[in-house]
Amino acid sequence: MSDDVLVRTRGLKKYFPLTGGVFRKVIGKVHAVDGVDLDITRGETLGVVGESGCGKTTLGRTILRLLSPSGGTIEFDGVDITEIKGRELRETRRNMQIVFQDPMASLNPRITVKNSVGEPFIVNGIARGPRMRDLVLNLFLKVGLTEDHLNRFPHEFSGGQRQRICIARALALNPKFIVMDEPTSSTDVSVQAQTLNLMKDLQDEFKLTYMFISHNLSIVKHMSDRLAVMYLGKIVELTSGDIFREAQHPYTFALVSSVPIPDPKFAGRAQLLKGEVPSPINPPRGCRFHPRCIFCKDICTLEEPELKDVGDGHLVACHFAGELDFGESVQQEYAFALADT
Repeated sequence: MSDDVLVRTRGLKKYFPLTGGVFRKVIGKVHAVDGVDLDITRGETLGVVGESGCGKTTLGRTILRLLSPSGGTIEFDGVDITEIKGRELRETRRNMQIVFQDPMASLNPRITVKNSVGEPFIVNGIARGPRMRDLVLNLFLKVGLTEDHLNRFPHEFSGGQRQRICIARALALNPKFIVMDEPTSSTDVSVQAQTLNLMKDLQDEFKLTYMFISHNLSIVKHMSDRLAVMYLGKIVELTSGDIFREAQHPYTFALVSSVPIPDPKFAGRAQLLKGEVPSPINPPRGCRFHPRCIFCKDICTLEEPELKDVGDGHLVACHFAGELDFGESVQQEYAFALADT
């Protein structure tokens, strides 16, 4: 494993069993994550995008071992953590944290935010009492909160403030890697910008590595050094380029065409992305996107495409990667308009 790679997954899978009948026998599996290969380098932000239900959150939680993988391997900082348990897993988790999508649900409503953020110090035997309070206050100041906030309860804060509290808690043990699971989805646009800028500043200060999960392409473009597009449990495109100008997979281009833009010129454009994501219980044979793809051919229904390099480290899982012509259509103009916003 290269010294520059902090997190590496190979063939990572996470299936959830479905049970039924009187004896609750396993009758099927939800293929939430189904064979993901990723390398996340130190200090970078890897964005992960896709429709709801494509496996983004499950991927992040499985990498952190909040969920046990069903197959494949996870390496963190050169160590295989796929099967570790007990004390070894607890020690590893000091370097891996997560900021959940809903800050209110991830904070205990019955204790003050000082105790919520200070709990990692107590659990890990780092500090208690006044020393713990000083460490929590230092974290609060770094995320834009004040001493007056220490003894309040979660319901006394706005959504943006609660998210800052969760970010402070994630920073408590000085981790190397943080999964940001749609951290701005519960806040309004003005607060989103503040939160994103805060995360960038903290990344520079603490030399953090992020996995930034979102369904908002514009936010991911702003935050990420590289971007992975997920569809039905698999990575279908991975690039460090401008996703709006350089999309190579039909699904990625369809996602771009679905982003709203306030320009009457594009009011009547055709939508390339139609229908719903197929059931992850019984994924389509061949390319998983083929039932919704306007470029689908016979091979797409029979053979699953490999994630291959089409140049400059741009990986695409499509049989016709690099050959598709999206055309100088309204969609192409629309994508370029998005890229310039």
